[in-house]
Amino acid sequence: MKKMKLFLLTILSAMLIIGCTPKKESSTASKADDSKPAATKNDGTLNIANVGEKFGDKFTALWLNRGQLEQKLMFRSLFLPDADLKNLKPDLAKDYKVSDDQLTYTLNMKENVKWHDGQPLTAEDVVWSIGTVLKAAQVNAIYTSAFSAIEGADAWKEGKAETLSGITADGNTITVKLTRPVGNFIPVLGQFAIYPKHLLKDENPLEIHNANFWKNPIGNGMYKLEKLEPGNFAVFVPADTYEGAKPKIEKIVVTSVSEPISAAKAGKIDFFNTNVAEFIEGMKSVDSFKANPIDMLFYRYFIVNMQDADGKVNEKMADKRVREAILYAIDRKSLTAQLYPELATLLNTGVPSTFDEYDKNAPKYEYNPEKAKQLLKEANFDFNEKIKLRYYYGDQTSINFMTAVAQYLTDVGLKVDVLKFQGDATSELYQIKDYDIALKGLSSFGYEEWYGEYESSNANFVNIFGKKGTFDDAINRLKATSDDKERAKILKELQKLEEENLNKLPLYTTKTYYYINDSKVKTAGIYGNPWYNYDMKFEEWEIK
Repeated sequence: MKKMKLFLLTILSAMLIIGCTPKKESSTASKADDSKPAATKNDGTLNIANVGEKFGDKFTALWLNRGQLEQKLMFRSLFLPDADLKNLKPDLAKDYKVSDDQLTYTLNMKENVKWHDGQPLTAEDVVWSIGTVLKAAQVNAIYTSAFSAIEGADAWKEGKAETLSGITADGNTITVKLTRPVGNFIPVLGQFAIYPKHLLKDENPLEIHNANFWKNPIGNGMYKLEKLEPGNFAVFVPADTYEGAKPKIEKIVVTSVSEPISAAKAGKIDFFNTNVAEFIEGMKSVDSFKANPIDMLFYRYFIVNMQDADGKVNEKMADKRVREAILYAIDRKSLTAQLYPELATLLNTGVPSTFDEYDKNAPKYEYNPEKAKQLLKEANFDFNEKIKLRYYYGDQTSINFMTAVAQYLTDVGLKVDVLKFQGDATSELYQIKDYDIALKGLSSFGYEEWYGEYESSNANFVNIFGKKGTFDDAINRLKATSDDKERAKILKELQKLEEENLNKLPLYTTKTYYYINDSKVKTAGIYGNPWYNYDMKFEEWEIK
């Protein structure tokens, strides 16, 4: 009864928030559909929805986010992983070998591979791309972490060397020399998109994500861009320069959609993915679509603004007992069951409890408001202080979740100010930093990303956790090995460090769902983490 009462309170609170915030923009799908090419059942067109993302006048660069379907189809990497992101086959590379000491990689490129403008794709494109990404401003940490181990990387990044000495090209052969083993070096190369040197070599690496190139990107994959209508849609057609198996689908239209359910019911989209609970629930009423749930490491958690890189401490959050109290104050089990049924799994550490590497002795942080109050008293917390609770997700379920969290914290005597960030998430989290606790998501390529947020070399997180280096040794050992037993041992060690420091407050992991218009589209039935590059065997997809 108490839980039901709380849930009703949550919904009512959320309704109050909605009434005080600007009206949600109407579905972008309805705007876009007025101008996008008309689609009929048998016209050979696959209509894909990018849910919650608008096309500007430029495409998103791939070194930060690799995964959208059109990105996979337009750009390639040296290797192509399976959906589990572990097993790989050659793609732009033909083969490779690794020295016994795991420090030298020799990669041979395929011949006669071309960019969409007809120019040859060469080993020099690879060497230039890896060197440039080390100096780029917007980069996924998996690349900088792996490529920083290349000989000469520090001197190159600091401008003390004219070349990145540890990577060279001789004809179609690339040699990479590392200063330390990197256990996932080949899987990382399976994610890293190669850019065309001949079109981007004169760009400032710090601004390469803003280059005019992204208004009409020239890729090397199965499909090429035919048309971009900013704010609405993009059209892709098979690339005649692609040397691989030819696709069966004649045209792909990718549309910006803020609310996919009505668009799916109207037959305006054929394929999309989401982890938004309200969309997943709503799609149950769309009979023509088949739901395909995927388990993956998609984390939701609170990060705590503890101190900056110069050591200035946020006194409200400095005592670990305050951070523990916040976790004990929130009934995570009830919240996830009510708001994310069949979608979320509780999280206690960076390793989900269903995985073999999970430390079964880790604290469970089960709901205990009396313990939360006691911890706050022991920490001499000033209850006149206001906790600034922030988030950047705009879906209604996230709003409900944060409203309920604020109520839980209020129930143990805390004053709470809960608001959605007004600016972009990156600036708000790591630069503006006007919060005590912020809700964050992470689609993780592996444990290295979750634990990499604790590294003293992680410029973003050093600015909110402080530069302590507590995790560095264990993280470096985790990165260096691919041995399952050794990794499990190191992960137990990292979980202990998490418990001792509690810089991140774990909440839950979520599945993602792929939705396919089964009456119109036949796929290969292969689905993985949508934010990463993997082989969907798109050449087998067809319009029925």
